Amino acid sequence: MTSNCYILWDEESRRCVVIDPASEKSLREIAFIKEVGFSLDYILLTHEHTDHNWGVNALVDEYPKAKVVCHRVCAENMGMESTVYFRLYYDNPSYSYSVKQVDIKLENEISYLDWDKKTLVIEHTPGHSMGSVCIVLDDKIFTGDTIMPFKPYINKRNGLKDCYIKSVAYMHDKYADKGMTIYPGHGDRYIYE
Repeated sequence: MTSNCYILWDEESRRCVVIDPASEKSLREIAFIKEVGFSLDYILLTHEHTDHNWGVNALVDEYPKAKVVCHRVCAENMGMESTVYFRLYYDNPSYSYSVKQVDIKLENEISYLDWDKKTLVIEHTPGHSMGSVCIVLDDKIFTGDTIMPFKPYINKRNGLKDCYIKSVAYMHDKYADKGMTIYPGHGDRYIYE
């Protein structure tokens, strides 16, 4: 699927995190992790849409110790989303997919995930979907489909425009003047202004 997947790693510890694996078999992600000799700690999902989680099962099969992390609402809504994508993108209504496990379900508006001497700040940003989050690490924000470089899409099945507007305003007020780089779910990265 045409979504961005990100891999965060630490050169010293050789540990990594994958954000939003969207390719069914995660071939590029697995090849990269193996090639550089990393161990995978977490698979983080910015929201429940299949174009951001289709590769989770392949990564879990390859790295069974990796923990899948998302907001509780994302975990609850994931099963309802999968068949829509395959009808739209692949004209294959008989295909089904579901993420086989979620190990950590975040409950709070702001959650903290300790990873390799770093802390990932995970902000619940409902709107595009009700399980959406943005992930902040140092001067980077991984926004999924909450903040993108083009006109937003509000999912009518489980998104709300009013929530989306509030989430974007909240993130803008908190981070826009800090020189952060946005890593969106679609499109190129850019400096948040």
